[in-house]
Amino acid sequence: MAKESKERYYLIYQEASEDECLLTIKPYDEEQDLAEALNRLERDQVSDYTIIKGRKMQAALRVAVDLTEAEDEPGS
Repeated sequence: MAKESKERYYLIYQEASEDECLLTIKPYDEEQDLAEALNRLERDQVSDYTIIKGRKMQAALRVAVDLTEAEDEPGS
């Protein structure tokens, strides 16, 4: 008998500050744990997040960053 893959919840959210931007993806097996994580995000005033329900997933990271030199402001 094949082992049945249990569904999980994946919580995806982004936190940004002046110095950095963090993208977090966390898996949760239990709805109660997910609810506690959502409460923490609410306390931290993170309101934009995504929840995906599914079986074990793999992730691929693709990043594009376009940097241009900042122009000096007059009087600097």
